[in-house]
Amino acid sequence: MTLIQLCGDVALEPNHEDPESMIPDRSSAPTASISKDRVESEAAGDFDHDDCQEQSIAQMERYAIDKQIGKGGMGLVYHAYDSTFDREVAIKVLLKNYQGRDEACQRFFQEARTTARLQHPGIVSVYDMGISDDGQPFFAMKLVEGRTLSELMKTENKTQLQYSRLLDVFARVCQTIAYAHSHQTVHLDIKPSNVMVGAYGEVHVMDWGLSRQLGKSPIELTPICPAAVEHISDEQLSMILSNSKIIGTPSYMAPEQARGHHISVRSDVFGLGALLCEILTGKPPYEGSSFRRIYRRAARGSLDKTYQRLDACDADPAIIALAKRCLAREENARPADAGTIATQITTYLESSKERAERDLCRFFELSMDLFCIASLDGYFKRVNSNFSRVLGYSDSELISKPFIEFLHPDDVQQTIRAIGTLAQGDSIAAFCNRYRDSGGNYRWIQWNAKSIPQDNTIFAVARVVDGPDG
Repeated sequence: MTLIQLCGDVALEPNHEDPESMIPDRSSAPTASISKDRVESEAAGDFDHDDCQEQSIAQMERYAIDKQIGKGGMGLVYHAYDSTFDREVAIKVLLKNYQGRDEACQRFFQEARTTARLQHPGIVSVYDMGISDDGQPFFAMKLVEGRTLSELMKTENKTQLQYSRLLDVFARVCQTIAYAHSHQTVHLDIKPSNVMVGAYGEVHVMDWGLSRQLGKSPIELTPICPAAVEHISDEQLSMILSNSKIIGTPSYMAPEQARGHHISVRSDVFGLGALLCEILTGKPPYEGSSFRRIYRRAARGSLDKTYQRLDACDADPAIIALAKRCLAREENARPADAGTIATQITTYLESSKERAERDLCRFFELSMDLFCIASLDGYFKRVNSNFSRVLGYSDSELISKPFIEFLHPDDVQQTIRAIGTLAQGDSIAAFCNRYRDSGGNYRWIQWNAKSIPQDNTIFAVARVVDGPDG
């Protein structure tokens, strides 16, 4: 590898001190990016290399493009209709800026091939790729409707329910990345905006445009000395990074990835730790007032403040410890791969459920008729036989649908408010609503319930009553 001679004899080893407050900020407005990602993540250190040129909608006989639904550093994503298979799809089209560049076109199609090769429920299926009738490179993929993890963390209330849900999302991200690692593929841009949570709770890891297949071909990187970027503008830094072929999003990058030394599955492990860090603390590992400062912190592995934020959050110590292991500055101190993290987080979540199951017995000893475990997102997890006796449905029918579907329409909103009360950790007593039985009749049921928000679990006992007054 050729080293860019920018820093004389300054060592390439990271300096863990963070003296940036003493450095004057001579950076220009953010204009550069070393990550092909969404526009909304500028605060995380994403800035586009080039201003986007005006681009016409690709013309294709098979696909009728409706509207733009997303944008990355290299492509625009559209909602479209596939006339061959009569289905909605997403179409990604290479940005006009890059359409005349052979290397960019190759990388674009490589993203499609990589995504198609990795057949996993957490990776969006690719259906087709090629050149549109008007000469624009594209590929078609499964349309995933939902919100990014970044959007979920910004918009949902900060409750124990959300924390439990986010940990479940994180576990599924780990499982997806573990599958990729088992196929010698690293993602290299793991972050909340690249995780999509679908309308039915499905989790997809998106945007494999920066991924690399280890061992198949040499990965050319040009090491950069962190000290070399102390007194240059963001625009100058962007040009250096572009020439070095360093890739990723600085706020979430492993130190060795940011410095351009090399990449490995443990670079993704750091990315998973960065994702978990933001779930726990609300912030990525690296922050700064400019792209240059964020990048320097990443390249130096300046993580002391990050560790302090993790220690100060109110999460379970076991989860905090896992995040800190993943964010270790030295590669060998991190878990070996995503599979190791997936096992650990799954074990943690399952142990939480086992605790809930043990607690269930205490609730079932009460003398009410109906007993259940439910989730705070509106599903029965387990019901006793009295539910079938009273309502006439099988256990599988009750568990497979949101319980709101069984409610009288007039009782839906008050039931949602009651679930909100439980999500805050408060109990409810003598709450009444009407459930529709299998014969179409409504039965008044009175509930007493307690939740364990961090486990996304409700324990409830109930009995049939004559009306809301019992």
